[in-house]
Amino acid sequence: MDKKLDCAIKKFMIFFLILMVSAAGFCGFFLKWAFRDGAAAWGFDVMIEGGAQRPAAYRHLLPQTVKLLGETIPEPAKEKLKAKLIKDSSIEKRYAQAHISEKYIIEYYLMYVICFLLFFASTWVLRALLSEILNDRVSGTLGALFFALVFPFFEVLGGYFYDIGEIFFLFTATLLAYRGKWHWLLLLTPFAEANKEAFFFFLPALFPLLRHHHGTKKAAVITLFSMFCAGMVYLYARQLYAGNPGGMVEWHPYDHLMLMFKPLAYFKTSSIYGLPLGSGMFLPHMICVVWIARKAWHHLSETWKAHAKVALVINSLLYFFFVVPDEIRDLSLLYVSFMILFAYYVRDLIRNQMAQKD
Repeated sequence: MDKKLDCAIKKFMIFFLILMVSAAGFCGFFLKWAFRDGAAAWGFDVMIEGGAQRPAAYRHLLPQTVKLLGETIPEPAKEKLKAKLIKDSSIEKRYAQAHISEKYIIEYYLMYVICFLLFFASTWVLRALLSEILNDRVSGTLGALFFALVFPFFEVLGGYFYDIGEIFFLFTATLLAYRGKWHWLLLLTPFAEANKEAFFFFLPALFPLLRHHHGTKKAAVITLFSMFCAGMVYLYARQLYAGNPGGMVEWHPYDHLMLMFKPLAYFKTSSIYGLPLGSGMFLPHMICVVWIARKAWHHLSETWKAHAKVALVINSLLYFFFVVPDEIRDLSLLYVSFMILFAYYVRDLIRNQMAQKD
């Protein structure tokens, strides 16, 4: 009985720890950006109405989900709920960046809850992935908690609810591919692509993981078919929002080249967690990333090295040509690879510390 109680308390403490850290990371994100309220091109209201500027308009999974959920509420109950939410103003009292229109206040609160649940779930999925790869639950947990806390640092030039959906889909897709569960991966793909079109480019990086379980030919078929499904979802969204302003992509190679030769660009700061902390390609952060990669790379299996290389090539090209400089949230295809390296680095630090004590 004592062992069962001890185990239950231990599980509850871990659950509560992950909950608290996830809440801190999510609030750090929301404190800075909310849901880009009031932005004419991609603010919350215009995303719900389907009038956002392309390519943001293509990321319609979460806006359409909360809109659909809002429509399922009976009108009398909806009016009472709306009146209560307007009166309480719970979110607006806590976050200065939140400016909620009464018209979509229910959808806004639904989006807030869904995004937190996705963020919380992402932490658990990453924990499971890292723990399985390293066969070390402690290092896997620390790695997942670290990501939850560092996430607001990635959202430096803009924060968007679909970025939270993206990390959930990236981590879940990687875990499914790592376990060889290609049926579930195919089922996940349309939703991930509807959330953000960059998922299409992440699928080739899953090929080495699928090949490890299913062989080259079958893995290639699975990868190509999943990319076909993602492509169809993208083409549907492109046709659906063809009349929206904006375009498919933006070109920024010249901006990147210009920024490379500006020393001050490597020492920018931004308000994160209410403090002026390093932002974008902040040089101390970049040194840490390179150091961790250098120290932990040899731990990766050939499968994970192949995954990381594919993700690096694809994401580097996309980032250089199509992304605004310092928009490091668009290096998201590398999140998984870096977190695996970070978890190995933490594991080595713990082992070295234990060895010194012995």
